[in-house]
Amino acid sequence: MNARATRFPLFDSLRAIAALCIFGTHVYAVLQGGAGGTFGSAAQHLDVGVYIFFAISGFLLYRPFVRARLRDETPPRARAYGWRRILRIGPAYWVALTVVAIWLPLGEVNDLDKAPWLYLFGQSYQWDTAIGGLSQAWSLCVEAGFYVFLPIWAFGMRSLPLRGARSRLRAELAGLGVLALAGFAFTKLALVGGAVDEFGRWPLHLTLPCFLQVFAIGMCIAVLSVWYEDRELPRWLRPVDRFPAIPWVAALAAFWVTTQLSHDGHEGRVNDAHYLERTALYAIVGAGIVLPAVFGDQARGLVRRLLANRALLGVGLVSYSLFLYHVAVLVQVKRWDLPAGTLVALAGSLAIATLSYYAIERPALRLKRLVKARPDSREAIAEPAPVTPPRVTQPS
Repeated sequence: MNARATRFPLFDSLRAIAALCIFGTHVYAVLQGGAGGTFGSAAQHLDVGVYIFFAISGFLLYRPFVRARLRDETPPRARAYGWRRILRIGPAYWVALTVVAIWLPLGEVNDLDKAPWLYLFGQSYQWDTAIGGLSQAWSLCVEAGFYVFLPIWAFGMRSLPLRGARSRLRAELAGLGVLALAGFAFTKLALVGGAVDEFGRWPLHLTLPCFLQVFAIGMCIAVLSVWYEDRELPRWLRPVDRFPAIPWVAALAAFWVTTQLSHDGHEGRVNDAHYLERTALYAIVGAGIVLPAVFGDQARGLVRRLLANRALLGVGLVSYSLFLYHVAVLVQVKRWDLPAGTLVALAGSLAIATLSYYAIERPALRLKRLVKARPDSREAIAEPAPVTPPRVTQPS
């Protein structure tokens, strides 16, 4: 099926791509003031990086749960899972929020009414903090919500009285289909309720329910990867093995379509129908980017050789801290009005991210041993990000 069926060595590069997309859209917003033109239209939609991150999480975090279910094995311990999720996003975020609050500064972090929402990953659940603090951290609130939701979903699926792996497979796929439909339904509800357009409304569109469809896509890829781990790939998946550029071309095509959606005049936002279409297209982008790193020989094809590039893997290793600090760096570069601002901001963001990774993230992750996981736990329980970029080798 793939070079390493229970370890996916190219995922750090996928994180790098997602983080660089988000950096690009904020370069457009902060340094270029949302200028129009062909570049502006493309840069405005680089927020698709958020969807790539969510697809990655759906895949990596659900896979050990669904693997245990389809193989009738003991599932991961919820305590170990939860502890590792806290260590993965908590310490680095809390330090970044505090540092940036002093640096820029951010007055709302000192507000005793708002600070708990900001520090406890709840900022997107009330309108006056939704894009406060680290403005990009609304997506961390979505991610944290998914962390809580996932073991509950896995427990519910495991509780279904089904015998036989194939029946469980069908149930998994059907359940994820319902989950995806729920994501679109909540997005429509957010649009009808005016959450997208009217400041002062509860920002439903920045909460977990409106992103269930993209998490479901990542989870679906996890289900299929487990099912075909010891089986020959079906005919419809074999092209991903032989020609890994195909899903990327599909992803680029979907991205291009999003840049062509017409606007309704509300500060450049697409109308409601196109907002839903964009949501679906972004989910397609997330799926297309992830697929070559899951199915097929991980040493085959130009796309996988690109993903195996050590520089890209290195960016992926520090991508979380890059995500946390890059907006603050962009604001500072704009204040100083530096030449070659984008390159300076990228270099500065990577430097701070590297420091944060080695000083905060990596030491925090060492604490995972305080809550024991089962000896055979893999992927999300053993943190996916390697200490050093892995080498991609031809499978024996």
